[in-house]
Amino acid sequence: MHNQQAMARVSIPTPKIVADPVYGIFDIRPVLSIVETEEFQALGDKRQLGMAYLTFPSATHSRKAHSLGSYHATRELANRWIALKLISREEGDALAAFALCHDIGHPAFSHVTENLCRLDNSGLSLEIVRKLKKEIAASGANYKLVESYAAGKDPLHLAVKDKNLGMEKLDYLERDGLATLLSRPMGVDYLRQHIYFIDGRLAIDEKAVDSAIEAQNFYMKMYKNVYLRKASVIAQRMLQKMVYHLILSNEIARDDLPAMTDSELLGILRVTKNDTARKLYALLRKRCLFRETITIRNRSFTEGTGVTEKGVFSVGIETARMRALVKAPMLQARNQESLRSIEARIAQVAKLPAEAVLVVPVFSPSRFKPQDILVYRPKGEFRSLRDQYPAHFESMEELGMAYVAFRICAPEEHRKALATPKTAKAVIELVLSFAS
Repeated sequence: MHNQQAMARVSIPTPKIVADPVYGIFDIRPVLSIVETEEFQALGDKRQLGMAYLTFPSATHSRKAHSLGSYHATRELANRWIALKLISREEGDALAAFALCHDIGHPAFSHVTENLCRLDNSGLSLEIVRKLKKEIAASGANYKLVESYAAGKDPLHLAVKDKNLGMEKLDYLERDGLATLLSRPMGVDYLRQHIYFIDGRLAIDEKAVDSAIEAQNFYMKMYKNVYLRKASVIAQRMLQKMVYHLILSNEIARDDLPAMTDSELLGILRVTKNDTARKLYALLRKRCLFRETITIRNRSFTEGTGVTEKGVFSVGIETARMRALVKAPMLQARNQESLRSIEARIAQVAKLPAEAVLVVPVFSPSRFKPQDILVYRPKGEFRSLRDQYPAHFESMEELGMAYVAFRICAPEEHRKALATPKTAKAVIELVLSFAS
């Protein structure tokens, strides 16, 4: 009788289950105080892959799904590290909460509009983490630790944000791969099981080297086929231009974007009075994208200068000049006013309307440079994966340069005029003048 009465007083919390295409079923009840905030729920209407859905119809998954998946993967990783006494329980709980919040500052359409915001995603996410201090503490996580991870002050934040091994990186590789190419990096589960945090550094067991190399190779495959796919980057640039014109006409402010969802932004574009934004949005709704007309690439990956079978005027330049072009301040996606001015000058050279030219710079060029991985060996030594497999890293760097392209685009009816050799060469000379 006593045991029955004691059992009657036991309160067993009901799990709050998420069914996820990557991990299956997992419980998010410990962090419901964060999940149920307006800021986190808004991530459900922010596409993870921006404009990629125009090319890959299934690529409509959200930042919310990615954040929940990153939380689960980090929670599992933290539990392993706690069992190995690599970190404390308090650190593990804070790490999982940080993983849940790591993308909470993303603006509408994720990275597409990030360059138009006052801060980048990490800075915006840190601001929201500070705003949600009470909700984070209510989840049982140490708020000060979560804030230090979000600010990048503690090396433990690499468990989530490392460019090779972070749980959010591995999550989006799997999630994005399944939504676009119907594939995922082989051995990624094995890799997660063999990542450690030792002496303030992230490292892998030497048994997982092949899986780490496969993840890096898959990353390059995704960049070629998804992240840098021509139609996607052109659509991305079209949307950036629309939003920039909304800002110019005072229909929205830069500080509005982080709280805005995809649907809210599209709703504003649907009724905008700004002529440029309205015309571009009408094209986007019909998927009438601007067409590649002039392309500048690394000379090693082009077949010479001239008009291709697809009507694109292509030119190759030496590696050093291509790197300078990619890094030129005037040609960065964050410098929208400069791009607008260059488009107007190109239109003048080609004798076209200003709205008929779209400059598409190289987005996120820093991501093409492969990052090294530390390998932990049985005797307690660390070894560089780059030193162990230099040819692998050289190959990735070469592939990254092969994918880089600077494009000038136009509507179909204006392509022929822009791609004539005389006009194209004058335009290319103008563009390259910014990289000298």
